[in-house]
Amino acid sequence: MRSERKKRRRLQERQKGWKRKIGIMTEQVSALPVLKPFSLKTPVRVVNTLRQRRHTLPASEFRNLTPQDAISVFEIEREAFISVSGECPLTLKEVLNFLGQCPELSLGWFEEGQLVAFIIGSGWDKERLSQEAMTQHIPDNSTVHIHVLSVHRHCRQQGKGSILLWRYLQYLRCVLGLHRALLICEDFLVPFYLNAGFKEKGPSTISIPNMQFQEMEYVLNGRMYAQRNSGC
Repeated sequence: MRSERKKRRRLQERQKGWKRKIGIMTEQVSALPVLKPFSLKTPVRVVNTLRQRRHTLPASEFRNLTPQDAISVFEIEREAFISVSGECPLTLKEVLNFLGQCPELSLGWFEEGQLVAFIIGSGWDKERLSQEAMTQHIPDNSTVHIHVLSVHRHCRQQGKGSILLWRYLQYLRCVLGLHRALLICEDFLVPFYLNAGFKEKGPSTISIPNMQFQEMEYVLNGRMYAQRNSGC
């Protein structure tokens, strides 16, 4: 009996000793600087697909528009013109119509894949523009009717309109068979187009309620400008 009691006491003393040691070790570990967990596996890099895609897109691109661009075109046009005149030069249906029939007579400016400015034109076959020119495309002719030039509201007052117009006119010079471009504009825009090389042809016969227009003409004589007129 005595031997058993001695064994129990020894076991209890050993257990108490281990508890003390564990307590001391716990205090020592707690006193150490915080240890950050780590993994032996190679960490997986999370790739932001949007950021990766943006890096693959050109910073600035000029190209012909397609019917797939029609919604973006109309949204920019509507915001630009409705607030000023209450009228859009082209309805969404007309935008789709021209981009389907003559996409080669349009030009869009894209930054990182987003449309920031555009021009839409169509073919015409008479000396002056008439009301029919607003909705018709006459193919295989020497005259381009420029329907609309518009810039996204966040990109205005940066010279983008004049840059795009200059590029468009130089592009038209390279299109076989084209000799001139016509457009109509309100009086306050006449200086802008004069500075770009257009000439006045006089008041336009095209009428919209409470609005009057001047007709402008640009001759595509085949000579490339040495420099863009940055003052446009």
